[in-house]
Amino acid sequence: MSSYKKKNVFSLIINDLILFFNTYYNCISDSGILKTDNLNEKTILIQELLNSGINVTPSILDFLLNLDDPLKIIKSIIKDISFLPNFNSHLTLDVLQKISNEELQKELQKVLIKEINSKAIQKKKVKEDENSELTSSLNIIVPKNLKSKSLNSSLDDVQLEKQLVPQEDFLILNKFKEETPKVAMKSNSGVNPFERSKSTLRFKPIAKEFNSNFKILKDPTGKLYTNGDYENFYNLTLDKFNSLRKLIRKRPEVLSANNINNILRLTNKVEVSVIGMVNEVRKTKNQNFFLILEDLTGSINIIVRKDSENQENVKLTNRIINDQMIYVEGTYNPGEKGKGGVIYCNYISKIDIPKDNEPNKSTDPLSIVLISDTHIGSKEFEEKLWNRFINFLNGKIGNKHQRDRASRIKYIIINGDLVDGIGVYPTQKEDLIISDIYKQFEEAAKVLSRIPDHIQIFYSSGNHEPVRNAIPRPSVPKKYSLELINQGVICVGNPSLIQTHNVNTLVFHGDSLIDLNMLIPGLENNKPVETMKELLICRHLAPIYGKKTQIAPTDKDWLVIDKIPDIFHTGHIHINDMGSYSNILLTNSGCFQSQTEFMNSLGIKPTPGILSIVDLDTLKGTQLDLKSSV
Repeated sequence: MSSYKKKNVFSLIINDLILFFNTYYNCISDSGILKTDNLNEKTILIQELLNSGINVTPSILDFLLNLDDPLKIIKSIIKDISFLPNFNSHLTLDVLQKISNEELQKELQKVLIKEINSKAIQKKKVKEDENSELTSSLNIIVPKNLKSKSLNSSLDDVQLEKQLVPQEDFLILNKFKEETPKVAMKSNSGVNPFERSKSTLRFKPIAKEFNSNFKILKDPTGKLYTNGDYENFYNLTLDKFNSLRKLIRKRPEVLSANNINNILRLTNKVEVSVIGMVNEVRKTKNQNFFLILEDLTGSINIIVRKDSENQENVKLTNRIINDQMIYVEGTYNPGEKGKGGVIYCNYISKIDIPKDNEPNKSTDPLSIVLISDTHIGSKEFEEKLWNRFINFLNGKIGNKHQRDRASRIKYIIINGDLVDGIGVYPTQKEDLIISDIYKQFEEAAKVLSRIPDHIQIFYSSGNHEPVRNAIPRPSVPKKYSLELINQGVICVGNPSLIQTHNVNTLVFHGDSLIDLNMLIPGLENNKPVETMKELLICRHLAPIYGKKTQIAPTDKDWLVIDKIPDIFHTGHIHINDMGSYSNILLTNSGCFQSQTEFMNSLGIKPTPGILSIVDLDTLKGTQLDLKSSV
């Protein structure tokens, strides 16, 4: 599947030997004695280039060694290259001509002139023609069409390589290209958006200086007991009702709320207030809203009129769905004989998050990366973007600000669908490149092993993992995830609440998001943060029961948001989005998978390769697009 997996190790060794013997040969004097000074200088120079991810042919290397102060010049080259938007890791003559360093340009001209004259004297048989000028140190032939061009002229890198690099060097360069994982360089302008970083030897992650400090505050793994009988369903509904009622009673205005049964006993019109769970909501012929509200004592009818002075209530009611807990104030009309009473609503509210909510923050300058839906094993797994992610974490790409941001990353949370799984949807087999679930996890372990050791990884299960489809889900069983666990990955169920350096992140894969987007007007898949806000307002991760989202009938409702998080993280929809609500940082982390036919059938256009990075000390979030921002 992956390019690095396909690497031919033998070919890489051969390439290293070719580079070594070229280096060694050029350091031998005519007498056969090894020139140790030149070897040391050349070795250091090669190391500087390799550490910066720069590929160089032996001929270009010799050219650099002929400069007056090659080590000083190479540092200047590395610095300036980081600002060249289309540098593709190969150091060519064209790239050298683009370097702004005046000293380098003078030396470049000096060496070229010197070598051309030297070669002309040594090769008297060669006519002093404009079409046959030679440079011995570069071992290149200057074609006719290049003679009239200045040293500062710009040509396509590939064209220059073909024209200026000796045939044997060009073959080695192409071999290197084939065996090196390609980095996608797609942007609106068509130019490589990446900026090559300085030497990775200078990249010292701040996060490495801090020990991991985390707690798993909530994890359903090992606590999900159910027989699927009536008693389990009843206990789940009862626990949900009691948990949500406890939360809504924290609102000061609901303290006077009465039981429905007590209200039904009233015989006169009177102002009442009640809390209950929505059993039905619909519009009447007159475009008023009709609701049935119930608690443990009974049910009652609610009318929300469309009057102009009642627009706030109408707006809120328009986003009410079944099984939500709400609070209602209004005038109770007991009705005539044989007819049930009705409350004409004049105020309605949901549980919501307190507006004065104060989130927790870390005292340490660390960050967390939130990702999901990598779908390893799928043909559409975006390996090139993942390679950029790894290079970003290792400080190999990006400008100074981006490298500083990378150095602060201490944690990564993978919110489900790490692997693509088997048999998740009807035509999935056609989309798989790895059709064995165990091999998918083997590949996942290799992919995650490239993340720096100082970064702690958490992995929560999604709907593509080999666990039950109904939520809540346990963590992935050890028979699949053992290799990940041995690497230090913390596997948890879904949903989970993870505390990192005093900051609490609610991790929910997001199975219910599509249900809400279909039921509530104004919500849509390409704006998942707006849907996430509704979940927080309802204080439940799957507020409606009985739609496409499968909910397991457990005695405890693990989907109630009883503890207010500092960060709310979802995935599933494959569309990156970020926002905030009542001082809670919200992010749907997008994906690392391009569009499949199945997603296309759902109308989902994914946004792969966009990182959600949150600073734990400020709770400020950043969306970093690996395709164009780094």
